[in-house]
Amino acid sequence: MTEFRLPALGAFALTAAILLPLAASAQDMPSDPGPGMPEMLPRHAPAGTALTLSGTGTVHAAPDRLTATLFAEAGAASAAAAQEHVNALAGTAIDAAKAAGGITTVTEDYSAEHNEGGKAPAWTARQTVRLTGADGAALLALLGQLQAKGLALSGLDWSLSSDRRRSLTRQAEAGALTDVRQRAEAAAKVLGLKIASIRSITLSDHGMPRPMPMMMMARAASAPVAPGAPAEEQDVSASASATFMLTP
Repeated sequence: MTEFRLPALGAFALTAAILLPLAASAQDMPSDPGPGMPEMLPRHAPAGTALTLSGTGTVHAAPDRLTATLFAEAGAASAAAAQEHVNALAGTAIDAAKAAGGITTVTEDYSAEHNEGGKAPAWTARQTVRLTGADGAALLALLGQLQAKGLALSGLDWSLSSDRRRSLTRQAEAGALTDVRQRAEAAAKVLGLKIASIRSITLSDHGMPRPMPMMMMARAASAPVAPGAPAEEQDVSASASATFMLTP
């Protein structure tokens, strides 16, 4: 039987090759700090003091869109006759708005009701027409003409268009961010610290401003006088919340 023996130097090299990786692994492992010794902090632990504050921003602006609510109403001995009259009145409003230009129309709330108890007229038909435009003066002048033709005005509402509101919201958000930044700087100064970084920021608006209904004086249908509707300023607000990191 033949025996193979490793030379002494080869055996030592093999042993070293096995032990060296183990020693390297042992060096990578954190040593036990032992009783009474503080534990090591994570390498990426945030440094400084966290300060969370909120701020608000508000912009005042005049509305740029006027909506008028009209209704056409007619009574007749039959439902068909009443509806025909109402359709003609509503068509008059729609045609006039198209001719004026820059006015959108919406028709809604169409109804035809039978009057009980033998009261005349036997049928009453009614339809609502909404006109919306950016040129308030032109729309008010048109309303005076439509009232003279038999339509009744039930409401005037000033509001902000989508583009205008979007622009004002951006301004309000900028004001809210400036407010929260100034508050943080003031707080840091009192504490003898300084702002090192901003950990997080949250922005939110306060919803769309409600339309401003206008008070109107009752006018005779035969008087083609444009109703008045002063545009009052509306508020657009936003809020900001931010967490600042303060350091000495």
